[in-house]
Amino acid sequence: MNVLAIAIALLAASVLYVAYIEFKAKNHRDGRLLAGIGASSAIAGAGLFLL
Repeated sequence: MNVLAIAIALLAASVLYVAYIEFKAKNHRDGRLLAGIGASSAIAGAGLFLL
């Protein structure tokens, strides 16, 4: 179970990095969308890790 949580956290980190790149490129709509997806994935990974 912890391996799955770590995999989700790594996926969330990569999505948040892409969101940062989108914000920096002045593409705020896609950046906000990716930031929301990354944040929810990070929360899901942390919740799964705590189970």
